[in-house]
Amino acid sequence: MRLAVVTRELTRAETVRRRLDDAEQLLALAVDAHDDAVLADVRAEADALSDAVADLGIRMRLDGPFDLRGAVVVVRAAGTGEGAAASVMTVLRRYRDWAERHGHVTAMPDDVPPGSLLREGALVVAAPYAYGLLRSEAGRHRAGAAEVTVTVAPLAEHDDPVTVRDRDVRVDMMCTRNPATASVRFTHLPTGWSVSFRNDARVRQQMEVAYRVVRSLLLVADADNHG
Repeated sequence: MRLAVVTRELTRAETVRRRLDDAEQLLALAVDAHDDAVLADVRAEADALSDAVADLGIRMRLDGPFDLRGAVVVVRAAGTGEGAAASVMTVLRRYRDWAERHGHVTAMPDDVPPGSLLREGALVVAAPYAYGLLRSEAGRHRAGAAEVTVTVAPLAEHDDPVTVRDRDVRVDMMCTRNPATASVRFTHLPTGWSVSFRNDARVRQQMEVAYRVVRSLLLVADADNHG
């Protein structure tokens, strides 16, 4: 994975370099021709290139052992009451908006109706460097009048030496009179992380994501123990 990510970043850097060369040549032609329309295009390209160069600079400074990886972001209410739960939704939306601009994102749960309140939620951001860019977000955050705690973990890969023991997981089936609203609650007892999702055709996929979230949290704990 690391080689693929580095190769991709080198390709991005080369693309930016070519765009800089093209913009420089276009600027010279526009100045000679006194072409205001082309000059406006060059200014727009210069702004875009400035952002691209800044982004490359940030990524080059991310050299932690897991910084190249995707990330798992877990947001929990730090207090009680509806205000704390509303803050969880606010912070989750904030991170989800960021994540959707940077790569594929999976929310846990992913079917929260508008106006609902959550005590806890998670995002899986499957984008290179997501962990390096987000790890400084870990800690307590204030959203409105309440606080939340944010945990950021590197996204676990299939070959990471962390496993989720069956005895550490509890799966509860929550049945209702309406089968369409039946749900499954997944709880990892050692970390206390839990999530509920609908018991529908996607339940297997949701369970796989839940296990990957837990493996990611365990990966952080394992790294801390060996650090």
